[in-house]
Amino acid sequence: MSTLPTDLDRIVTMKDATLRNLLITQRYHDLSLALREAIGPGNVNWSTFATWASKTAGQSIRDEEVPAFVRALAASSPEAAHHAGVFDRLLGPFDLRFESLLVMPVTSTLRDVSKSIGEGNLAVFAELAPEFVRFVTTFSGDAAPDEAKLATYLSAFRPGPPEIDGQELLVSAFGAYYRAMFERDAAARARLFLFANCQVGLHEQTRLQPKIAAALDAPVTDVLEGYLRDALAKCAPTGIVHHVLAAVETALTPMLLAVENVWQRIATRFLMRLALPFGATISLGEDIPPDGSGEAFLPPELRDVLTPEELVKLLGRFDRARGASDAGSASRDWAVLDDRMNFIVNLFRSRQTDIALFGAPFTPAQTIAIESGRLPDGPL
Repeated sequence: MSTLPTDLDRIVTMKDATLRNLLITQRYHDLSLALREAIGPGNVNWSTFATWASKTAGQSIRDEEVPAFVRALAASSPEAAHHAGVFDRLLGPFDLRFESLLVMPVTSTLRDVSKSIGEGNLAVFAELAPEFVRFVTTFSGDAAPDEAKLATYLSAFRPGPPEIDGQELLVSAFGAYYRAMFERDAAARARLFLFANCQVGLHEQTRLQPKIAAALDAPVTDVLEGYLRDALAKCAPTGIVHHVLAAVETALTPMLLAVENVWQRIATRFLMRLALPFGATISLGEDIPPDGSGEAFLPPELRDVLTPEELVKLLGRFDRARGASDAGSASRDWAVLDDRMNFIVNLFRSRQTDIALFGAPFTPAQTIAIESGRLPDGPL
């Protein structure tokens, strides 16, 4: 029998951000198994996906990866590459190149992005983990639906949309999880799970929107401009620094604009990767890959969704990979809520019956270390 977490408050208040993230990941896994036991097998729940999203949030970009990111940033735009070439010719006498100058501000900015992602992960965990505990505690073992009991349970959620601190999306989500407990038709049950998972996902992502937008709107160009001025001040003779700055201003301004225009798109492709079992990853900036057979895959129960009406409406709003547009599941700009939700909805829909996702995020030895308050050995 799965064990419900009892240390959520302690984890939320931990000062060690790295260990805290590892414990959050482990607790999501614990909740995932507890929900599977309470609601029934066959479909993964939001906590299952949250386990792997939290594991991803703990994997900050390493400094040695930054040069590759910078090259991708420049190469992704012919305009950026052109201006970088002009910039390099102007600064060649001072042994400065645009790519090497960009590494430091990008490193600084990406560290800020990683910190912001970790803070968002903590905020979501603090709000949602206790609600999953409350659901399992309230309904585990129920043999028949009890609408009065459900109404009492749902009344504890705050009214209103998540933009104003409301939890109305969680009302519909946990109501759907409850109905799934007693639904015997496999297709109807799968659709209840999908709707519930997507509603929790939409609540979470709406809550995180300001933090994600701020992180990916990071002022990398401002940092770059300041770093350039500092570098020139050190390598150019004092008397001509202002003349050099004036000379490169013509190239610098369009260069900064080009970098700004491609920053979020490249950041989405390069930074935003979802960790999966067995060391696999999915880039959020690319279409969700097929299953192991190499074929495009949807569970049979979720291929042609005509009911319930609320799920049809949700898919109609967010799913760009199907229907008339057929625009794919990739997120072009992770800072845009609807763009993010397109990827998330498609991920949830395609992987809902992937029971490998119930697997442990860490090895047994790593789990023992984490539960003992120690950072474990080995790749995380």
